[in-house]
Amino acid sequence: MLAALMFSGVASAANEPLAAAQLIQRQQAGQAPVLLDVRRVDEYRDGHIAGALNIPVEQLAVRYTALGVPRDQEIVVYCVSGRRAARAQEMLQAQGYSHVRLLDGSINAWRQQKLPLVREGATP
Repeated sequence: MLAALMFSGVASAANEPLAAAQLIQRQQAGQAPVLLDVRRVDEYRDGHIAGALNIPVEQLAVRYTALGVPRDQEIVVYCVSGRRAARAQEMLQAQGYSHVRLLDGSINAWRQQKLPLVREGATP
């Protein structure tokens, strides 16, 4: 029983939201998780975190295989505030992905901390 409680605590800690600072450290160390942006394409182009894949949450149910990763690989999901990311997390877990985390505060927190974003289609 105690072992089960300890294991469940470890499992839940592994799926807690990932702080932006932790993500940056892991990216710089070459240990970044799969990063999934579930906002609309126009939102993604307006500014996304480097290395993020874009699959809008409305398309995720039919496009999750585009992630191309094993179901036990860590995936960190974000949107604007976290609402769509939480929906995406539930969808991915329902498809058998076992290590899906949210980016703490999503892109709003990232922007508040003035962290770098990649913009597409911007004029120089």
